[in-house]
Amino acid sequence: MKLEECMAKGLIRKDDSAKSRIPASLESSKRFLNAARKNLDIGELEMTEIAAYNSAFHSARSILFSMGYTERSHACLITALKEISSDKELISYLKTFDKLRLSRHNIQYGGSLTGEDEASFSIEFAQDFLGFVENKHKRDI
Repeated sequence: MKLEECMAKGLIRKDDSAKSRIPASLESSKRFLNAARKNLDIGELEMTEIAAYNSAFHSARSILFSMGYTERSHACLITALKEISSDKELISYLKTFDKLRLSRHNIQYGGSLTGEDEASFSIEFAQDFLGFVENKHKRDI
């Protein structure tokens, strides 16, 4: 789906108050990242990946907020960021994030299982992405 379609369906919207939501979204990202680590420690691999995905989701969402938009679709969040941003590093992160989105979807809705390597990778990715996003917000201030 293209950004134009996402907006027409109300899945991405311009919102003048979106920027005020950045701090809460970053805090959510940190909490989910912490939860992912705890789940990995106890061998809950599927919950690890879901929590790591949620961390990355909130990181991505905070970027969309900084652009003055809100979302109602995980897929449209990625589409919007890819179409609005020209940041090549962000685009690279979004490609991996989209793969993680599909994996999380298969775990949550399809009953798929995950391995320790994939669960560990999802934490590393979420952590790296959060660091990138936090630095991006600092640069944009």
